[in-house]
Amino acid sequence: MLRVALVPLQAVAVGAASWVYANSGQESADAQAQTDTWGGLCATGHEQSPINVVTADAVTTAMPVIATHFDTNASFVKNTGHGFQLFETSPETHEFNVDTSEVDSIGDSKGYSIIGGAKHNFYQVHWHTPSENTVDGKSFPLEAHFVHQLDDAALHGTYHRLAVIGLLYELGTDYECNEFLDKFWSEFPVEKGNAGYSGENFDLNAKLTEELSHGYYHWYGSLTTPPCTEGVSWNLLKKREKVCQRQVNRLQQALGSTQSGIEFNNRVPQPLNHRIVTETVLIQEEDVNSAVRSTVSGCFMALVALSASQV
Repeated sequence: MLRVALVPLQAVAVGAASWVYANSGQESADAQAQTDTWGGLCATGHEQSPINVVTADAVTTAMPVIATHFDTNASFVKNTGHGFQLFETSPETHEFNVDTSEVDSIGDSKGYSIIGGAKHNFYQVHWHTPSENTVDGKSFPLEAHFVHQLDDAALHGTYHRLAVIGLLYELGTDYECNEFLDKFWSEFPVEKGNAGYSGENFDLNAKLTEELSHGYYHWYGSLTTPPCTEGVSWNLLKKREKVCQRQVNRLQQALGSTQSGIEFNNRVPQPLNHRIVTETVLIQEEDVNSAVRSTVSGCFMALVALSASQV
């Protein structure tokens, strides 16, 4: 049996007390506390995540449209001890582990996304508060990470060729709570562990369609928790969603319970160093067809001219 052991970027198989987002009593993520307790590539790497996206510096370029083809049916939700995660498979067909997501490749598929023109298998989605990535220095109350890995059996059980679709949430009023999150948000256990979910099923594809249509920022970075493995394809959506304070409070409450009073789970932004952030100019199907027609027409006219010159 082939087994995929995928670390979910937000929770890795290390002791909960071995790395921290901040020291006891601190009210925001602390870079020094993270450096002191994370170590390894987290401290020495040069392509680390998250980052601050400076929109004025982003290089505009044509990149493939991201398309999701998720096939999910949530039956369990999970508190990893470092946040909320939709663990979208049943322990009857996929082995449940509270620290990592170990998925039997012969089990039910959760679908895939086309990212960078290649098929990436979808594994899970989890949330950070506040956001890990920032835009022009601005932080957001919530960020979702949709975790994928390139569809290649040779990569199973490794941290290599991961890809993340990031979605930011802006704080709305008490009347602008996120209806999608409310389908399952209250089901997450406050303590570390998993809980059954028997509520309304939801379509992640429909949820992301609108956001994906507005394009994204792209760069290569790392896992945002130890071991901070690099080479991760990051794709941060430009379109944002709303979340209300009640929903943010729910995640903060759970984090405080499992992280000794620390009510946040964000790594501080890392230096961009030599990397370049690219910004999409979406290639729409009609634009491609127009370009093809223009090319064919140009070739035809060239042939006509060549033929006329030989008469």
